[in-house]
Amino acid sequence: MTDVIDKLDGATNILLELPPMGGGQEVCTGLLSEGVTEPSVLYVSFTQQAQDCIDQWEAGGAQARNLGVITVGDALSATDRDDITTESISTASDLTGLGIQIGQFLSEWDAPVVVCFDSLTSMLQYVDFETAYEFLHAITGQVHAAGARAHFHVDPSAHDDTQIAGITALFDAKVSLEGEEPEVRTRDVIQ
Repeated sequence: MTDVIDKLDGATNILLELPPMGGGQEVCTGLLSEGVTEPSVLYVSFTQQAQDCIDQWEAGGAQARNLGVITVGDALSATDRDDITTESISTASDLTGLGIQIGQFLSEWDAPVVVCFDSLTSMLQYVDFETAYEFLHAITGQVHAAGARAHFHVDPSAHDDTQIAGITALFDAKVSLEGEEPEVRTRDVIQ
């Protein structure tokens, strides 16, 4: 995993292409924890319950200064932990509300802050591509301005090449898990 982080060369917004059969939890957790000591970790999830996100983080063995989860749509935000901050956006198409919640976490926590956004593919089931693009443009800007690092999950097989190219243009780097080894491409190579 350290090799992947080294190849990212300080990228702040990373597109994480995952195969349709899932997997990639080790890379996801590694992107959150590798190269930072006791980060503040924020999960934004359209696909997992809050407790599943927490379990994934704790299985990696790293320590977090703060741990938060924003669940979107039908995902449950309830946990049995008082030390975890959870928020819920009940309507999956409410990207304004989601953006406000993400911005609050980014502004309230001290660096280093790392974010996992799972998943763009799920988000695009609820909003059109143009709306998603505008939202991602704003969020990646917030992440950059906050000095945070974020990665955004996407299933490239669920989208046409034009959509993937459009989304990719918003990111500093792309990590693809479609082969045997992770493939890393940074902005100077992606364009």
